Amino acid sequence: MPTTHILARAVIRAADQVLVVRAEGQPHTFLPGGHREPGEGLAACLRRELHEELGMDATVGTYLGGVEHRWRRNGTRQYEINHCFGVAMPSLTADAAPPAREEYLSFAWAGVDRLDEVELEPAPLRTLLPRQEEGATSWWASTLE
Repeated sequence: MPTTHILARAVIRAADQVLVVRAEGQPHTFLPGGHREPGEGLAACLRRELHEELGMDATVGTYLGGVEHRWRRNGTRQYEINHCFGVAMPSLTADAAPPAREEYLSFAWAGVDRLDEVELEPAPLRTLLPRQEEGATSWWASTLE
């Protein structure tokens, strides 16, 4: 039986850039945020995770959509659902990547048309984020067959 992960993820934009994060030793990037704790709502989870990762308060906005994804870690099947929200953090600008408060993380800005280059995971986000528009209906994508 695979391990299941429920994640809240932030889509933080500055102009045509989106904030991505990389964990030390990993080839891919992902959106800021993380694992929901038992009994925690997704918006509260995202505010907590962003404060832990960046040391800043965030305004969690509109639910943008979800992506389910499956992979293997050390031979064990993993399954996750990424719930993505628009997040406002006005103090962040695309002029400089914010410093991470957790040593194993590093942040960067990536152009929405260059998400393949930073290997954003789950991969469906690479096509969903460039097409995202204000007021658009929420989306769903999956890497499962």
